[in-house]
Amino acid sequence: MTLWTEIRDLVVRKEAGRLADRLVTLTERERAELAGQLPGLVKELRRVRTEQVRAEYPDDFGEMASWEVEKLFTGMARALLVAGVGLITGPAAAVTWMTGRDVNRRWAPAVRVDQVCRVAAARPPEWRRDVAVRLARRVRRPADRIAPLALELLRQSGAVPPDHDPLVAAWLSLPTVPDDPLAPVLLPRIFDADGAGRVLREETLRPRPSRWLAAVARKIPREQALDGCVSRFLRGGEQQDLRFFVRLHTLLDPTPAESAARLRDYLRLLPSAPGTVAESAAAQVRAAMPLDHADLVEAVDALTFRAEAKLAVTGLRWLDQAIRATPETAPDFVAALTTAYAHTSFDVRNRAVELTLKHAGLLTGHAEAILDAVRDLPADLGAKLAGRFGGETPVEELLEAKEFPPLPEPARPLPFPEPSIFPGGHEPWIDEERWLAAFVTGVADDRAELRRKLAPRVEQAHIEQAHVEQAHVEHAHVEQARGHWRLKDVFLDPGE
Repeated sequence: MTLWTEIRDLVVRKEAGRLADRLVTLTERERAELAGQLPGLVKELRRVRTEQVRAEYPDDFGEMASWEVEKLFTGMARALLVAGVGLITGPAAAVTWMTGRDVNRRWAPAVRVDQVCRVAAARPPEWRRDVAVRLARRVRRPADRIAPLALELLRQSGAVPPDHDPLVAAWLSLPTVPDDPLAPVLLPRIFDADGAGRVLREETLRPRPSRWLAAVARKIPREQALDGCVSRFLRGGEQQDLRFFVRLHTLLDPTPAESAARLRDYLRLLPSAPGTVAESAAAQVRAAMPLDHADLVEAVDALTFRAEAKLAVTGLRWLDQAIRATPETAPDFVAALTTAYAHTSFDVRNRAVELTLKHAGLLTGHAEAILDAVRDLPADLGAKLAGRFGGETPVEELLEAKEFPPLPEPARPLPFPEPSIFPGGHEPWIDEERWLAAFVTGVADDRAELRRKLAPRVEQAHIEQAHVEQAHVEHAHVEQARGHWRLKDVFLDPGE
């Protein structure tokens, strides 16, 4: 038996473990001689199986051939992967083989990472590093089948992980490795990698910080982590993608000095960031007070513009505090007050009207702007402002009364169909009720007569059931025969 025949037989028999044992003993020269025959083996297996299917199912050849070839290579996926790692000499060609459709099959058993890495460990260090980086770049999503293998090859080869966002997301979604050499490189990338936040969305603060929250707080310098959270907020995104970073920011709990250093960024988040992010930003702006007057006006304008009632009320509370502290600045907050008049929350609108009336003496010079915005208020609130600032009292528009024609008399209900032991012609539930009523009546009145009526139907049902059971038996025999042929395909030489 030649060396190639030995390798080929192990692949065909799907003995990936024994194949790995054999491959680690090969020299680089032997690998180079055998590598060129791998593509030919795949083509040969595909051709032989296709011809077999053509002979067995000439009338349904196309669909059956695709199905049978799929099953063949799905079963061989592990062995083909090990063979490619152990034989192919070019790193690019090896990765192409490992990720090709004949090897990286969706429904194949999970990759045996330890087995493949044992074979890769017999290859030159440069080859292993190159393959690890190239394979890592092929990861497309956190649940990618090749992701665990790519990460383990990076660890064992010592290669620097490429800057590839799906790789970071895949690393976060897999179990933690103690003293992971990839952590110093990949952990800081979570703030920039698309998809990382979604993988981490289930991380929690209570009862204690969960795995990745604790890891980031412990391993990444505080200033770097805070800047990372803020930069991630500024990039925007859906709330579930930012949930982890909001919780991390809460865990870090910035000091007033740290909040003041990032005040401009927090102010930029107030108008349009997702609700939880805006709440966190508002808390940091509050911690950095007292603010420059222009910054405070900007913050109040942004908060009263928000659709969330909690944030809008916060803005109105800051507005009230500012006017009480510096009455001369009241006109600067007219825009925020009139914006709040149009809020969807009645509590926010009512609070805005109360503050306008409270500070009315300071806002008389802006009565026109206030009265122009009264139309956004309910009539009763608008009347309060009109009475104080001299405008017309708004009248709530009444809907025009409409008269509708009388409803038609309801149709008289039809009587329920008579009971029948052989119903038909109505909706299924009606026929079921008719049959049940007839059956119960027959049991109570004359069981013998009921049996006589049902006997022909029962006999016919038994005959039909026997036909169905016979068909199942015949189908099982056919499937058993097909199974015997499949076993022959796997264990016998395809050339026989």
